[in-house]
Amino acid sequence: MSESSSLDQPFVRMARATNQTQKYGIIICITALLMFAVQDLLTKILVKDYEVAQLVMIRFWIFAVFSTLIALSCIGWRRALFARRPGLQIGRSALLVLEIAIFAMGLAYLGLAEMHASFATSPLIATAIAPFILSEKVGWRRWAAVFVGFIGALIIIRPGLTVFQPNIFFPLTCAFMFALYYILTRLGSRNDHAMTSIFYLGWVGVVLTTPFGFLAWKTPDTEGWFLLMGLGFAGLVGHMLLVFALERTPASTLQPLNYLLLVWATCLGYLAFGELPDFATVTGATVIIMSGLYVMLRAPAVKS
Repeated sequence: MSESSSLDQPFVRMARATNQTQKYGIIICITALLMFAVQDLLTKILVKDYEVAQLVMIRFWIFAVFSTLIALSCIGWRRALFARRPGLQIGRSALLVLEIAIFAMGLAYLGLAEMHASFATSPLIATAIAPFILSEKVGWRRWAAVFVGFIGALIIIRPGLTVFQPNIFFPLTCAFMFALYYILTRLGSRNDHAMTSIFYLGWVGVVLTTPFGFLAWKTPDTEGWFLLMGLGFAGLVGHMLLVFALERTPASTLQPLNYLLLVWATCLGYLAFGELPDFATVTGATVIIMSGLYVMLRAPAVKS
């Protein structure tokens, strides 16, 4: 064996270890998405008997405790509490609280697959509004992908071909709100640490939802407590796993996996409720997913 080959061996072992670590990160991310789908499934079950305000309040109380522990261990209470742009942090957090509430309301009327199929337009909407808020330039290929993705949304909605279903505006409104939240989060990351954003999200959610949650409070029975604790547990484990995944694998690698949430939601919807999306929904969702993947993987934004 040559001297150069022996010198290269540590680097080869390091590369293999890195690849193995990233594989674990991908597996952890897929599991995290499954937990988020379980959270939506439990929300759909619970929203039949409990008010949305109560469900969202419980979610944010558990998330706030979790986010506080993580933020304090990472950056300390001073950096977590004192944001450079507190107005932006409060605004983006309030936006997500409202989006989660609307999504929960939508689950009372639509199946899991139907909700997530239209919600999958969110990355495309974020691409479309990023130039106006972040001053990012978007190439023509990305604009074309956004246009094709919205055609996919129209395939799902089928305007003029069936009786108009106003319930479709639940996931579409959530998609727009989440896209705006994502853009505002990126804007806030220019000044504040990511843990600061997480800390604010948790406690703004608590402040906004607690009054409404108590007003709408319905004391659960044994089964209700079990489902509510499962709801909080699924969200907590999902966020923890996502953090672990991001520690092992670049976000750019994990981002395309987010579309697996639609797959998990479809499977759980079928197992729990016998729900299966129709042909138009599957076709439209496929167009949306392919467009979104193209935006993320094949057509980077033009640099200014």
